[in-house]
Amino acid sequence: MKRKAERRCHLLLAVSLVLLTIGVGYDLVVGTKLADFLVIIAGLLFGWIAFLYCLGNTELWRA
Repeated sequence: MKRKAERRCHLLLAVSLVLLTIGVGYDLVVGTKLADFLVIIAGLLFGWIAFLYCLGNTELWRA
């Protein structure tokens, strides 16, 4: 994987994990609200984008 793509991959995964941690943690402590639900959905969306981006930029496809 190219260096620039690797950084983007790690950044997308980190953003996803942070959003999911904040959304789920706040939901467990305080309770469900629409904003918490949207943060969790955004975390899942970033996670899928990161997964597809990382998978698409692997050296596996360049063989």
